[in-house]
Amino acid sequence: MLSLKYSHQKYQSFVRDFLNEYFIRWGQNRIIWTLAPLIIKLWISDLTNIVFLVRDRYSSSNKGTPPKDVVALLRSLILMTLSGETSITKWVETLQTNPFYAILSGFIPADYLNSHPDANLDEIPADTLPGIGTFYDFMDRLIRKDKLLYKSNIRKRRRKPKNKQKKNQKYDSSKPGVVNRLVNRVIKYSDKPLLDTPESILNKILKEIFVVPSVSMGILGDTDKFNIAGDTTCMPTHASHYGKKICDCKLERGQSCDCNRKFLDPSASWGWDSYKEQWFYGHAFHCFSACNSSYDLPIHLKCVTGERHDSVTGVYALTELIQLYPEFDFYSAAFDSGYDSNYFYLLNNHFNIIPVIELNERASKPDSRSDLYYFDKNGIPHGTACGHSFRNWGLMKKSFRRKWLYPVQCDNCSKCPAKSNWCKYTPILENPRYFTPILRGSKQWKNLYKRRTTTERIWDRINNDFNAENAVVFSRERRTVRVFLGAFCCYIDAWFKESSLTIRDIFPNLPRLAA
Repeated sequence: MLSLKYSHQKYQSFVRDFLNEYFIRWGQNRIIWTLAPLIIKLWISDLTNIVFLVRDRYSSSNKGTPPKDVVALLRSLILMTLSGETSITKWVETLQTNPFYAILSGFIPADYLNSHPDANLDEIPADTLPGIGTFYDFMDRLIRKDKLLYKSNIRKRRRKPKNKQKKNQKYDSSKPGVVNRLVNRVIKYSDKPLLDTPESILNKILKEIFVVPSVSMGILGDTDKFNIAGDTTCMPTHASHYGKKICDCKLERGQSCDCNRKFLDPSASWGWDSYKEQWFYGHAFHCFSACNSSYDLPIHLKCVTGERHDSVTGVYALTELIQLYPEFDFYSAAFDSGYDSNYFYLLNNHFNIIPVIELNERASKPDSRSDLYYFDKNGIPHGTACGHSFRNWGLMKKSFRRKWLYPVQCDNCSKCPAKSNWCKYTPILENPRYFTPILRGSKQWKNLYKRRTTTERIWDRINNDFNAENAVVFSRERRTVRVFLGAFCCYIDAWFKESSLTIRDIFPNLPRLAA
């Protein structure tokens, strides 16, 4: 049965005592000063709540060998990510050969028993070093590997598409009207929770251990008027798209057959990277970020196939976000033009969220149905004869429409019969893409939309600073764990910047380095 073995205070005492014994006592102060940021980051990060979030993933029986300390396992994986290591095998070797990383993870160093043969391990608030399989078993429990309905790894090979997409165009392999059907289904069954996904537990860990404490610290902004942004990034897989031949077809050089093959990553697919303008084989990860924060922090992550369009992904991700954070009052959500769909706007309106989405230039534009005015690219009416824009008279919330007054120049103009006291209404629900609650192109709209770049910076940190993309991983589930570890590190870095704790506060008697 899984239980909390050691409190965070006991972990801090263990780190202080063992670092003193292994390094400060022998005059190895340079190691402590050099790696002080790592010590402080884990010193201030209380991860003990993970025990209560993953308890149901372990047996409820007290028989057999007790499981390793899951808090120390998660802390060690975070320390591995912060240190830039991507291989579990190499990381275990580091823990076995370098007592600093073992102690900071919360494990007893490998040589401790040799130097202290009479030591009582029951009195030390730490477990012995785990093996490679222990880390992989822990990661499998985080992604609910035993409950996943895996796709068969035997399937036909998916060939790389030959035709390239247009510049800044998203690849869309979905059937026409799929967003319409999904939104109608979500609205109809909005009182029922979605099915669990491989990242469900990881999103709960992200919320309870990192997001909620950050809200208490005040670094995420006001949750009563919470602004968010969403974006997707491409994540290639290291598994081969050719697969392994398992048929008995005898082929000559240059020939190929259409028989089924075995794939290491059967859920991977071909997708179009609109930024690099090239095809990739792998998955796509969607992120929701907190726009009000001065740091770039994610609040929800989701993995989908590489060929799925952003508008389809957004429906699932937004619904999961609302169900994950019922205590948050979301005000606005910023997206790029890949989410520009009438029904996605309606889904945001259903959740009382104001959508701030860039228009897709290839999409249809509204027809004025009048010879007196026309609409520009932002949905603002202009006089056909004079070209002057109408006056925005505000949003009528009860009828959910915006009132416009004709230009004042109409009183002194004879080109058309219009007068300045005439009014025009644009009903938002009829065309929510153009007639938005926050007027597109206004100062408020621009301020909300420019915060969409927080998600781009988050993906840059997760992929480049924390090596989620460079890690040699051959499955969607293991890649998901690496992405979430990078998200956890984003929060720990933010806590470190907010903290005033110094290494001298932890080790008051630590000698300074000689100049």
